[in-house]
Amino acid sequence: MNIGVGKFRGLMRITNDLGQFQMLALDQRNSLKKMIAEQKNFADESDLVKIKRAILKNLSDKVTAVLVDGEYGFPENLKYVFHRTGIILSAEKSGYVVDERNPKDRLSKLYKEDVGKFAKKNGMDAIKLLIYWSENASEETKNHQTKMVEELGQVCVDQDILYILEILTYNVEKGEKPKAILNAMKTFSDEKYRVDLFKVEAIARVPDFDMSKDDIYEFSNGKPWVLLSGGMDIESFKDIMRWNCQLGASGFLAGRVIWKGAPSYVNSAELMDLHLTSTALYNLEVLKSNAAEATPFFKTPYFNGLENIKLTE
Repeated sequence: MNIGVGKFRGLMRITNDLGQFQMLALDQRNSLKKMIAEQKNFADESDLVKIKRAILKNLSDKVTAVLVDGEYGFPENLKYVFHRTGIILSAEKSGYVVDERNPKDRLSKLYKEDVGKFAKKNGMDAIKLLIYWSENASEETKNHQTKMVEELGQVCVDQDILYILEILTYNVEKGEKPKAILNAMKTFSDEKYRVDLFKVEAIARVPDFDMSKDDIYEFSNGKPWVLLSGGMDIESFKDIMRWNCQLGASGFLAGRVIWKGAPSYVNSAELMDLHLTSTALYNLEVLKSNAAEATPFFKTPYFNGLENIKLTE
């Protein structure tokens, strides 16, 4: 297995000593504004920056990597990231654009056209792109989404920076969510997209789901995958976390399930810190405990052991 030195170093920077991913997502923008608006009439930029900074100060030393956006608190907030913790930059604009020709479709957009080069220039360990995906979308929409993934994938190869693809499926029939998640991962596991790591929705237990770890790796082309939390509560997500790790997940890149109580204290820095060092820390440690069986990235079929990885310039 050949991999660029930069991409390999990215993997090592954002995993723990066992090669597992225990990552904290802080790239929320629109959803965070809504959470702040529940406490105040209006969420301004300083509110988002303040909350993100508090989370980094209190939790970044407890995770293997943090996912940040380049719009709120960048780069100043990076001073508060623990020095041994990896940093991932989010590439997309928050939310999606509705296609006027196909109003049920969702289009993703980059927040900065040269985001791949920007991430490398600023010393990021990886870049993450979120796309919305539906097999029922129009061909125009699917072509737009696949083109974006492919073009950024090539930039990441050229820049030798780790490429994480987050996929959010939508317009899925009831009971078909696991199949939609796996099929989406299969689509983008094609080597032309150059994806190194998938961030996907959790595979829920459904009555007719009988796939093994090996079956699921067939969909990811053997590449590692981690879970997003989608704002679930910790009690529900911890069990799903354990189940998905048994199915081959290599860890998590989760946000609101850990820290979603923090915006409630936007008007009190002291209470926010107290919440983050107690409730949020508990949530994080519960997740880490339930991800103990996560498959190290180097043990996935794609890499087949550190001893079989060949680094290239």
